[in-house]
Amino acid sequence: MAAIAAIKDWDLKSLLFGLLFLCFADAAFTDIGLRLQLIEELNPLVSRLYEWNLVGYYGMKLSLPVILILIYYRIKNRIWINPFILVTILLYFIVNLYHLIWISYVA
Repeated sequence: MAAIAAIKDWDLKSLLFGLLFLCFADAAFTDIGLRLQLIEELNPLVSRLYEWNLVGYYGMKLSLPVILILIYYRIKNRIWINPFILVTILLYFIVNLYHLIWISYVA
């Protein structure tokens, strides 16, 4: 319980903007992989959006962390929000690591 209390008290402002960067990097790496036909977008909604409008694709990808940042500032005192943010950042970090691995493999 002490660990959860400690995580609840963290100020995640810098990590939230790191999340925004990770989301943009994910979108850019995915865009590069799709353009070079190295990967295939598995999410059918994102795939349709990418094919329909590239600006909309980037907008959607970046709007999700912005919405999360706005939500964070409204409910940052809830005990579950900081662990949720940390897990989200970890997942995006892993996704970007995956992108870097396949880019280095292709290069």
